[in-house]
Parts: sequence; C-alpha cells; structure tokens
Amino acid sequence: MAWHEKTNGGELTSSIISDSLLIEEGIGPKIGILLQNLSTFIICFVVAFINGWKITLYLSSFFPFIIIIFIFMGIIISKYTKKIQETYAILGGIAQEAFSQIRTIVSFGNEQKEIDRYVNHLKPTKKYGIIKAIVFGIGLGLIFAFSYSSYGIAFIKGSQYIHEGKSTGGDIIKVVLGIVMGILAFSGCSNIMNCFGEATGAASKLFHIIERIPKINNNDDDEIEEKIIIKYSNINQQQEEEENKEIEGNIEFKNIHFSYPARPDIEILKGINFKCHKGQKIALVGASGSGKSTIFQLLERFYFPSEGEIFIDGKSINNYNLNWLRHQIGIVSQEPNLFDTTIAENISIGCSKENVTQQQIEMVAKLANAHDFIIKLPNGYQTKIGEKGLQLSGGQKQRICIARALMLNPKILLLDEATSALDNKSEKLVQKALESTSFGRTTLIIAHRLSTIRNCDCILVMDKGHIIESGTHDELMTKQNIYYQLVKNQEMNIKNNKIDKDDNNNDNSDSDNDDMIHYQSSNNNNKSNYSNSSDKYKSDLKQKNKNIIMNMNWKRYLKYNKSIWWANLLGCLGSIFNGIIQPGFAYILASAMNIFNEQGDQLLKDGKFWGLMFVLLGIVNVFTFTFEIGGFSIASEYLSYTFRKEMYNSMLKQEIGFFDCYDIDGTLTAKLSTEAGLVQGLNSTLGFILEIIITIIGGFAIAFFNSWKLTLILLIISPFLFLGTFIEMNSDKDKTEERRRILETSSQVAIEAISNIKTVYALNLQNYFCQLYNEKLKEPEKRIERKHYISSIGIGFSNSVMFFAYLIGMFFGTIFIKNGELEFENMFKVLMAIIFCAMAVGRSSSLVPDYIKAIDAFNHVLEIIDRKSKFDVSNPNGKESESSFKGNISFNQLHFRYPSRPDITVLKFGDKSVNISEGKMLALVGGSGCGKSTLIGLLLRWYDAQHGEVKIDEYRNIDYNIKWLRQQIGIVNQEPNLFNISIKDNIRYGKEDATDEEIYEAAKKANIHDFIISLPEGYNTLVGGTGTSQMSGGQKQRIAIARAIIRNPKILLLDEATSALDTESELIVQKALEEVSQSRTTITIAHRLSTIKNADNIVVMKEGRIIETGNHEELMKMKGEYYEMILAG
Repeated sequence: MAWHEKTNGGELTSSIISDSLLIEEGIGPKIGILLQNLSTFIICFVVAFINGWKITLYLSSFFPFIIIIFIFMGIIISKYTKKIQETYAILGGIAQEAFSQIRTIVSFGNEQKEIDRYVNHLKPTKKYGIIKAIVFGIGLGLIFAFSYSSYGIAFIKGSQYIHEGKSTGGDIIKVVLGIVMGILAFSGCSNIMNCFGEATGAASKLFHIIERIPKINNNDDDEIEEKIIIKYSNINQQQEEEENKEIEGNIEFKNIHFSYPARPDIEILKGINFKCHKGQKIALVGASGSGKSTIFQLLERFYFPSEGEIFIDGKSINNYNLNWLRHQIGIVSQEPNLFDTTIAENISIGCSKENVTQQQIEMVAKLANAHDFIIKLPNGYQTKIGEKGLQLSGGQKQRICIARALMLNPKILLLDEATSALDNKSEKLVQKALESTSFGRTTLIIAHRLSTIRNCDCILVMDKGHIIESGTHDELMTKQNIYYQLVKNQEMNIKNNKIDKDDNNNDNSDSDNDDMIHYQSSNNNNKSNYSNSSDKYKSDLKQKNKNIIMNMNWKRYLKYNKSIWWANLLGCLGSIFNGIIQPGFAYILASAMNIFNEQGDQLLKDGKFWGLMFVLLGIVNVFTFTFEIGGFSIASEYLSYTFRKEMYNSMLKQEIGFFDCYDIDGTLTAKLSTEAGLVQGLNSTLGFILEIIITIIGGFAIAFFNSWKLTLILLIISPFLFLGTFIEMNSDKDKTEERRRILETSSQVAIEAISNIKTVYALNLQNYFCQLYNEKLKEPEKRIERKHYISSIGIGFSNSVMFFAYLIGMFFGTIFIKNGELEFENMFKVLMAIIFCAMAVGRSSSLVPDYIKAIDAFNHVLEIIDRKSKFDVSNPNGKESESSFKGNISFNQLHFRYPSRPDITVLKFGDKSVNISEGKMLALVGGSGCGKSTLIGLLLRWYDAQHGEVKIDEYRNIDYNIKWLRQQIGIVNQEPNLFNISIKDNIRYGKEDATDEEIYEAAKKANIHDFIISLPEGYNTLVGGTGTSQMSGGQKQRIAIARAIIRNPKILLLDEATSALDTESELIVQKALEEVSQSRTTITIAHRLSTIKNADNIVVMKEGRIIETGNHEELMKMKGEYYEMILAG
C-alpha cells in the first residue's frame, strides 16, 4: 500500500496505456520484418563471401562503424523516450484527476488553471522529441553514408582486382549485388531499431514495476502482496487456510507505534495497547487525525507497524494467510467506494461463497435498509451504478457498502463512520441491523456521533496517537474527563430543540446525499445511460470512419501545419531528395556494373569515378535524412503538443452532461493518451510516402528512358502490387477501431481498480480485476486475429508479386537483347529501377498501419476539439455586475429532467417557487432522491431546467456570464474533492490570487491550521491522490471548507459540509460557517437537522416536489413531514 501512496494512480494507468502501445509497436509485426531483413543481410553476405571473400572482408570493415551508430542511436532514443513517457504519465495523472473532479473544477471556475497546469507539464515533451528525432535523422544519414561509401569502395577495389587478375567481372558483380542488397536490408532495420529504442524505454519502466519485489508480499504467508494489479497472480492458499477455517475474533494491539511510509517523520500511533475479546464491541472516538482509521488499516495489514505487534486469537496477524485473513474481516469506510457494475454485484463482490443467490443479496440489503430504494430503480438490483457509484447518493452508497460487509458474514466487523451518511430513520434501522448482526462477531466502531456507541463494551478515547481514556459509557461519564466533555458538547448542540430527543442525530444526510442520486445520478444517469448514448456514439463513429481516407480533413490538417511550414519544408526537401537518390542510386549502380566489361586504365578510371559517385550519394544522404526526419519530427512534435493542448482545452470546457456520457476516468484519459500520439506520426508517414512517390516516378522515368517496351510489360504487374496493399489497408483500418475500443474499455478497469486500491485489497478483489482486465483485452481477440490473417495475406501477396516482376523482366529482357532491341546495360538499368520501385511499394505496405491509425486518430481529435460546449465558459458574453449583485435567489416553477434520462422528471415544482433573500439562509431537507442537490446543480448551471427558471436578483442565472457567476458562488460537498497538490494550493484553489495570510486565516476558520503546521512540510505538504491520501476524511473536509471560505463568495452552498467532522471540530467549523454566512446568501443541505433550525427558511422536498416551507418553529407547528423527521431523531 505504501508503494501506491508514493505512486500517482493517474500516472500509473496512463503508463499502462502509453507504454504498452510503444511495446506493442516494438514487438509486433516489426519483429518479423527485422528477422526478414537480418536473414536477407546474412544470406547476401554469405553469397558475397563465397564469390569474393577478400573484397567482402575488406568492405566489412565499415560495419563496426554502422553498428556503433546503431547502438548510439538506440541509447539516445531509449533515454529520451523514457523521459517522454514519464512526462506523459504525469500528464495522464493530471488529466485523470481533473476529469474525475470535473464538478469541483467547474464550480470554482478553474478550467483554465487546470489547462495551464497540463500545458506546463506538456512543454518539455517537444524538446525531448526533437532531440530524439534529430539524433535519429543524423544517425540514419551516417548509416547510409557508410553504406554508399562501401559500395564505392567495392567498385574501386573490384576494378583493381579485375585489373590485377585476382578476380573476374562476374564474381565482382555477385559480390557487389550481394553487399548492396545486404546493406539495404540492414539499413531497413533502422526504423525498426527506432521503434525498439522507444519500446525499450517504455518497457524499462513497466518492467521496473512488474519485477519490483515488494516489502510485503501477498503470496507469502509471512508477507502481504502489494504489487500493482497487473502483476497479481492467483493467491496460493495452502495449509494456513486449512488450519484456520474459522477464527474466534480476539484482537490485541501490543505497543503499536506507526508512521506512514510516505511521512516517516510523523508518528501517527504512539504505543497503542488494547484488547478486544471475541464478540465484543469496541468504539474508537477522538478528533479527526487522532489515528482511529489507521488502527483499522493496520488490522487489515495494509501496513506493518513500526514497532509492536497485532494478534488475532493469540497469533500474530503476520502468520495468517493474508487473503484468507481479509475474508474474515468486513469493513465499511467513511468514504464508501463502489464499482462500476450492478448493485447486486457490488453487494456480492468479494464474497468467498460461490453462487450467491438473489435471495441472500436481498436479505442483506434489507438489513442495511437499502432494499426499498433499490427496487424503485429502473432495473432494480441489476441497475448499473456508474463509475465510483456516482449514480447514487452518499447515503445510498453507504447502505450498499454495509450490505456488502454483511454479505461476507465476517468474524470481525470494522465500521468507520458506517452510518454517518444516513438520515435518522435509516440510521436507526441500520444501527439496529448492525447490532443484531454483530452478535457473535467482534466489532470495532469509529464514530463521531457518540449516541451510536453508548452500548459498546468498551470505548477508547484517542488523541494524537495515544489512548487517553478507556471504559464503558457510564464509566467514562463518571470520570468527567475528555469523553464526558465530548458528550456534553454534542448535547449542547441539541439542548435548544423543542423535542428533547437525539436531535443531534436528526441528520437527513441520506436524504441530502440521496438527492445526489439526481444530480449525480443524472450525471450518472447520463452515465448509466452511457450504454445507450455511448453505443450510439460508437455506431455513428463507425459509420463516419467507414471510408477513413475520404473523411480525412486535409484542409484542417494543412491549417495546423501552417505555423510550422519551415519544418515541413525542410522535411519535404529531404523527402524529395531522398526519393531522387534511390532511383539515382539504381541508375549509378546499373551504369557502374558495365565497367566490368572494360579493361586496362579505363576500367580503373571508371571504377574510381563511379566509386566516388557512391561516396557523394552517401554524403548527400547525411543531409537529406537529417532534413527529412528532423524537419517532419519537429513539425510532428509541435502538432502533438497542439493537439494534446487543444483536446484537453476542449474537454475541460465541456458541460457536465458531456462527462456523464463517458467513463470520465477511463475513456477520456485513454483518448488523450493515444489519439494525439498517433496523429504525431502522420507528418513523418506522409514524408515517407512523398519519398516513395518520388522514387516510383524517378524509377519509372529511368526505366522508360532505357526501354519503354520492357517498362510497359512490367507495368502490367503494378495493379497486383497495389491490390495487396489495398487488402492490407482495409484490414488495418478495422484493426485500428478494435484496438481503440480495447484501450478504452481496459483502461476503465485499470483506473477503477487502482483508484480504489484500498477497497480492492480489503475485499481481495485483485484476481477479480485481473480477470476482468484480461477479459476486456481478450474480448475482440478472435475478430482481430482474423484481420491479422487478412492483412498478412495482403503483405505476402505484394511481396510475391515483386519476384514475379523480376522473373518477367528477365524473361522479356533477354528476348529483347536476343532480337537486338535492347542492350544489356539498358536492361539492367530498367530492372534496377523497377526493383527499387518495387522495394518502395513494399515499404509503403509497412507504412499502411501507421497511416491508417494516424488518419483515424486525427478524425477523432477533430471531433473532440470541434465539439461546442452547451455552456461555454470562455464566452465573454453575459451580465457581470459586481456592485449590484446581491444574492437574492428564486427557483420558480421548475421542471427538470436529466438529458440522459428524459423519461424521469427529477424536479416538478408545479406552480410553486422557492425564494431566499440576500444574506439569508435556506435549508433543503428531504428523502433520498428528492432533488435537493439538483437545485444546487441548476444554480451552478451544471444543467439548465427544461421549464421554469432560476433567478438571481432580477436576472435569470442563464443571463449572467457563466464563469463570472460561478466566481460569486462557493461550495462545500459532503465528499471532499481535493487535488494531488500542496495543501496551500488546494486552499488557494478557491481564490487564485490569495495571499499566504489569507490562506492561513481561512485555514484557522476551518480549524485546520494547527494540524497543517504540525506537518513537516506544513502548507507545502502534498495531499495525495484519490484512494491513497493519508489524511482523514475530517482533515480533508476542513481543507475543502477553507477553500470555500477563502473565496469570500456572495452565495455559499453547503452540501453536508460538516458530515465528516468530529464533534469538537464540527462545533468550531459550524460556528465559523455561521459567521461567514452572516453577510452572504447560504443554501445548505442539512446533515443534522439541529444545525439548520436557525435557517431563515426550510424547504422540505419529496420526490421532486415542494412539500413544506417555513422556519423551524412554523414547520414544527404544522406537524407534517419536517415534524416527523425531528421525531425520527
């Protein structure tokens, strides 16, 4: 677990995608091409040695230089590829974090800030890519320079050997042709070596992860497995599991000291000692960050203690098989984590029993008071709840987590604020269920609501890593010490209520949270409907790309290249000259072959001349390859930078509904990681195609000039050459689409598992996610395999046609020579020209997959870049009136349906309205899914209502400039969304130009300043990523509150703002919130009804309707819904 905390989950999943793609490129079809080239090289040199070993050995002296260049290129390319991939991994982490917290970004109007953060990390990739490309270009030019020079030396030395009688012209021709064909084949390995270099750089990072030996190993009875999900193998449960079919549940913590590996200087637990006998209920209470949740994590063996030992039934937990041990422990965390699957599977997931029945699932759901809301959902237990469970409210998610824990029927039950997100009625029912089901099992409870733990066998009061008090409720109350004070503080919070009951438990959180079922359900309703909208999107996309080449928007592509015309010009010049050099080489080679029919000084003279011509070609090649590869690569790097920047810019500025139709952590991150990279290669590919076209034109020009008859005969073969390429091209187009889908779906699984890694470990879901990941990868395997066969047939057909072309050329050439219509020299020039044309066509076949991928990716890039947001935050239009903006709000006659579920009406106010005057407080209460949080979403313009209007002062909210409007609003959600940046920057997220003094003041008001300055790095401490943050829920919530306070907004929205806080912190923060609310309009969704009894207006909602309105006293007199809620407390 420590490794995950030090590794950014977003970077990790991004690496899985991008590095795997590079490795695939390196070990795919290019392996076959490499083997083909190497075997051609070896055989050619064997032939050359047989026919002239002396001259062949002499020419081989060039190969050490060529090999040194290859090695140098490989080292540089691998080095900079690694740097690029590391940077892309960081970018992937930034993007994933932004997409998963898009509502926070939008609410605080920080879209541009996130874009700038992404772009600043993106900039170095241009430099790395250009260095890599220039090294490759110069290296390739030098390789060809040495190769051509060796040909030149072959002719010079060959003419000398013939002149001296050491060899014959025929032998020298065989040697020269062998060396030419061999070196050409070897040189063809250069592009492949480039891919290998990139693959090596990518592989080194992945292999470092795969081969990492963890400090704690899950496959060993003595250690915990902590390798990344990709590495998980089947857990080997042997004797230990057989010996421990059942534990009793006696727990002992003996002198436990602990510091988190990421913060070794801060001791979290300081000599913890306590015992818990089987069947007992032990409660842990204390301030946020006192170490309560850490005790749970040590018991789950997420970490090893720094000192001391933990025992279960008198046996060290290190001696139990970890997988088996975790099956004996059920846990419900404060922040519930669910998975993107059905409710039924979320409840049964992790259960060791096979064939869990629907009846069993429903039974535990009823115990958790979740059954009633589940059966009301469109698909009941088969409803997909969306990524991270966002379709459900906090209370609904919590109840499903409780059901999941009960399904395990564990011997040890850990409840970390298990009922904190429930309303009074639900809490009482669930609490009763937990009490009944905890009979016979050991239960450890963390609770801020002290009324829920009065019946515990022992209560441990913690403070700063110490147990400072212990005893039963009555014993601790008698002592009148810390616990006594905590209880009295909570009682003070409720003593003014008219009904002297557990008013402090009157939290309607489930209602509130549950009403998240609508704005997040909607949002994820949208997402749940992703199956429909996404399928339609993919269907449309498939239709659009049916003729991918015709769909290429060349005008736009050229427009993007306009700013880097000079780099493209250099590349084009290099391609043109490289294209000319190849038929020129064929012409020089054919002409030079004729010297072996000469004798005497003329032989030596011509041998030297043609030899120097080859050397000259080699020198020219150094510049042409540098120009071609360097120029196009510079252009490609600029394009990649531009596309990534514009894609990210477009994505972050889309309306919330856009993200509802995507797996925001998976699909969008995968698109950003892959599409721009694929387009990046288009310039170079087009450059190679230009080079090939010039080669073919030049080759056929030479052939026609020397024998138009023979050339026409050979032209008859050309349609067959292009037929093979056409077959390959169509097959590769389909493979590209399949490949894209594999990447998107598999990345969703990886991201979900890694971002919820603690839940995955706790439920032993490593193998589950590994299997699911493998299934996503293998799903289209057969379809792709068939396309590979078709593509291979196309390649094989093209190559076989070349040999038939040689045969036909020789056959008709000899006939023409015999009839006196053609000279041997001319026939040889025709054949050499055609051979180089055929080789060019063969090379074009290898470019087809890259070309198809690049064009397809470009179309996808444009679709994202060109998409216009329904709520364009960059639009400067709209009202901005700082001085006249007061904060009077009215929700008038609203009817609203989420775009993804147009058949479900979420708000149905009819002719009713809700009004709140400036500086006043409006409280929203009601049952699950009644629409409370939906109102917040409409006010922030995450969506617009179909009917009715939201007015602020005298204008509709849609009349204001959307970015400016959001700047006037501050929001605190129940689940605090913080970023993997420093604490200071997280608070400053609410106000970009905030001074340090303002940050400190906001932190003090949120009661978090003292904790922050106690950290070694203070305000510069990194918060940590999703699922791996070492801060408690209460600490994160207070940072989120400070972020809202520093904004000094005209309107303050509090959605369960203090739900994660302990009693002491809640009182302080609640007082701070009341103070900052004095001068601003406040809308609060109540967690505890006692906290909103002083609200100026309380609106009771039910099923999207307004049921009651009034202040606390007025509603109590009505004895209606609100009155019943209070009584339920």
